Amino acid sequence: MKRKVGFVLGLVLLAAFFVAAVWVLNYGFDRSDVLRQMFGGASARSKVLGQMSASDPSTLANRDLMMARVSMFLFVAVSMLQIFAMYVAAHVIGGLKYSGEPVATRLKLLENADIFLDVPLYIGLFGTVSSFLVMTYSPTSSRLIAYSSTLIGIIFSLTLRLTLNYPLRRKWIAELDGESK
Repeated sequence: MKRKVGFVLGLVLLAAFFVAAVWVLNYGFDRSDVLRQMFGGASARSKVLGQMSASDPSTLANRDLMMARVSMFLFVAVSMLQIFAMYVAAHVIGGLKYSGEPVATRLKLLENADIFLDVPLYIGLFGTVSSFLVMTYSPTSSRLIAYSSTLIGIIFSLTLRLTLNYPLRRKWIAELDGESK
C-alpha cells in the first residue's frame, strides 16, 4: 500500500512538473525570439515570408510560427513521455529490488522487465518519426526534435541500464553464486 501511494504521489509531482514546463515554454515562446528560432519560428524571416498578422492566419510567417509552436509542443510531449517511461522503469525495477522473492526468481523477473529499459529509446524514435512528419509541412521547424528526441531516448535508456539494471543484476548474480557454494 505504501509503495502505491509513493507511485501515485510521484505521478502527481510529474504531472505538476509537466504542466509547469509546458506553461514556461509557451510563455517563453511568445516572448523570446531565441526560443522561437530554436523551433524554426518566423521572427527573423518575417520580412521574407510576409509580416505576421493576427487578422490573417494564412500568411507564410503565421503558418511557420504555428508549425514552430507545434514542434515545440511535440518536443515537450516526447520529452515528458521519456521522463514518464524512465519513472515507470525505476518503479518496476525498484519493486523487484525490494520483493521477497528468491534471488533466482528476481533475476528472471529483472530479465523480463528489460523492456522497460528500452521504452525511452522507442519513444525517442517515435519523436524522430513525428518530427519528420512535421517537416513535410515546415522543413525548418522540427530539426531540433529530429535529433534530440532520439538522443534523449538513448541517454535515458543507457542511464537506466547503468544505474538500475547492471548493479542489481551484478548483486543478485553474486548472491546466487554465494548460495550455490
